[in-house]
Amino acid sequence: MSLAVMLAACGGGGGGSSAEAGGAPAGNPPPAAMATAYPASVLLGSVAPVSLSLTTGANAASVVMISPVAAPLVTPGDNALASTYRPAAFPGAGIACVSAPGNTIGTLTGVNAGVNIKSAAVLLDGSWTVSAAPLQTWEALGASTAVFDGWENCGAKAEGAPSPSSTLTVAANGSFTDNVFDGNPSTTVNIVDRQLTTAQASAMLSAQGYLDSTQPANPTQVYLRILQNASGQTVLEEQGIPQSGATAGNPGFVAIYFRR
Repeated sequence: MSLAVMLAACGGGGGGSSAEAGGAPAGNPPPAAMATAYPASVLLGSVAPVSLSLTTGANAASVVMISPVAAPLVTPGDNALASTYRPAAFPGAGIACVSAPGNTIGTLTGVNAGVNIKSAAVLLDGSWTVSAAPLQTWEALGASTAVFDGWENCGAKAEGAPSPSSTLTVAANGSFTDNVFDGNPSTTVNIVDRQLTTAQASAMLSAQGYLDSTQPANPTQVYLRILQNASGQTVLEEQGIPQSGATAGNPGFVAIYFRR
């Protein structure tokens, strides 16, 4: 079963001794939290891989992301997460989200109004490898009309449970569609159909990326990476970096897509 974890904001410490709470006797330090390493991750604002770790926070219901570097919406050290999505069916891959306005999907603005959860990092462990021949791999995905579920912003919606942010379908000619869900399909939803040409997809797969100017006031360089593991599973990592530079006020986006 997929693990969609919507985390409550951290509260104050509770009263009582650790022994009363069922923990270690008073005076003994609590056991160290186990961290899960994701050494091939990416953060907002940079395509360079970075080693991130996730561990439990001050209470068992919270998750903290440990980053060695600063990035938009991320500080070096511990970062409290608002949500994560790490499906058990795709071990070692997921997305981490912080508390920040999440009313954009990719370069599309004005969707999922009121959501305050935004993707900060795509989580990837060492079992995932970037395709060495992305155009050929993309062609193979198109030959099978591969379909992917996107989980940008951890699937957060203004109403209802978390659900995919979009559905991406690769066409035989190398173009693709990305149907963005403005709302929750289980409640109320408006689907915004994004169409990307073969040339645009090829540019996104290149090291230079594709300059998306659909928002003229905020042109964004968009990159798409294909990653696979030893089991033959495939995920896509999409990243947008504002041409003016990523900042906390204009961080761009990171997203992960899981193949159905």
